[in-house]
Amino acid sequence: MRFRLLFALTLFTLATGLAVASEGQAQKPPKPGAVSLKASADQVTFSTPVALTGKVKGGKAGIIVTLERRAADATVFAPAGTATTDANGDFSFAERPAKSTIYRVTAATTPPASSPEVTVAVAPRVGLRVSDATPRKGQRVRFRGTVWPQHDGMRVAIQRKRADGSWVTVRSPLLRDAGSRYSTYSKRIRIRRSGTYRTVIAAHADHAEGISRERTLTVH
Repeated sequence: MRFRLLFALTLFTLATGLAVASEGQAQKPPKPGAVSLKASADQVTFSTPVALTGKVKGGKAGIIVTLERRAADATVFAPAGTATTDANGDFSFAERPAKSTIYRVTAATTPPASSPEVTVAVAPRVGLRVSDATPRKGQRVRFRGTVWPQHDGMRVAIQRKRADGSWVTVRSPLLRDAGSRYSTYSKRIRIRRSGTYRTVIAAHADHAEGISRERTLTVH
């Protein structure tokens, strides 16, 4: 009789333990998959917005995702915002990077999951104006413009297009202080024949190459 009672008690204990374990497993969130991240563009011009979207594989609504970023010439990531996933595990962020930036996200799953890094290159916004688009032969024309953001002390290249489509630098004016937001340049160039011009700032540590729109001068 005592053996039967002990046997029954043992079976009850085992059954209860299995039930509790099963209940605990049912309440545990699903194991997370990889977290993806992509940018709407690999390169943008300064002040242009970029969309960062991704997905927590196997995720559901309400998972908190933290966006982190660092400048291309830096080594430490800093938090840049949070979002929550929708019912499909999707999330999105809107950024307007001032310089070339590397992004990643971390999802608050169990355990936490991080995405691969995504780089968005940022090119300075370069402006170009000319004092006269229809100069006389030999006339001096002033080329001037702005570069956003500020790059005081750097040089830009004013270039003329060759017949074969390549570009040659004709002047390299210095960027000068115009406040905390942008720099300016100005240079007078003697024009002897019709041609197409542009201004370029070379790629550097925190920005990609920046190119102005083209300007055509017609000599008469």
